[in-house]
Amino acid sequence: MRSVVVEHTGRSPRNRHRIVIAHTRVANTVSLALTMKHPARIVVGLLFASLVVPVSHARATDSTIPGTTVPDTVPTTTEAPTTTTSLPAVSPPQRKRVNIAFARVVLDEQRAYFYNKNRRLIATLPVSTGVDDQTPVGVFKVFSKSAQTFYTPNPRERMRFMTRFTVGREGGNIGFHGIPYTVTKSGEVPFYTPLGIAPSSHGCIRMRVADAKWVFQNMPLGATVSVLRTRR
Repeated sequence: MRSVVVEHTGRSPRNRHRIVIAHTRVANTVSLALTMKHPARIVVGLLFASLVVPVSHARATDSTIPGTTVPDTVPTTTEAPTTTTSLPAVSPPQRKRVNIAFARVVLDEQRAYFYNKNRRLIATLPVSTGVDDQTPVGVFKVFSKSAQTFYTPNPRERMRFMTRFTVGREGGNIGFHGIPYTVTKSGEVPFYTPLGIAPSSHGCIRMRVADAKWVFQNMPLGATVSVLRTRR
């Protein structure tokens, strides 16, 4: 988002010119003071600040990275507040050892609900599902897991703690995983992911990395995953 504020500065109130260009995304403010000594002589300076953020368009299946050490770092992201008036409150990041027997993902809520074998609710977690209805609806079984994976066309785009339970419309695996990120020379750059707010993936269920790790460690192969468009 860019905002431009124009105010006037000079010898008299009506001959004051000052342009401030604020770029909120990079917390940069560039100010140029323009002074008019005479109406016939106006010197104008203009400086543009810009930021280019690469956006990934990978859509292929993921692959496992063998022998990778997985850190416990959690990328920052936008996520739903823990309290809301219209949707169930989300649980804090999960770490407790439990036995997850059943999960329900509700697409219009951008929530995933996890239950034990007695169908007692264990946690309500914020997620971000597939755009354009790319997350399949139905009842599935967890069939494989990987601690670290990457998109086949671009190995620099990666995901942690993949728990797969079905296949998407384009043939790629669909599952729970942490927020994807791109490996750069400067470090890891997480994908923009509005957890608990809106879809942003190509079909998978994006989660906080801590939550994805919890699911990966506590949801066994064969556990049931139900994906619903709505509960209404």
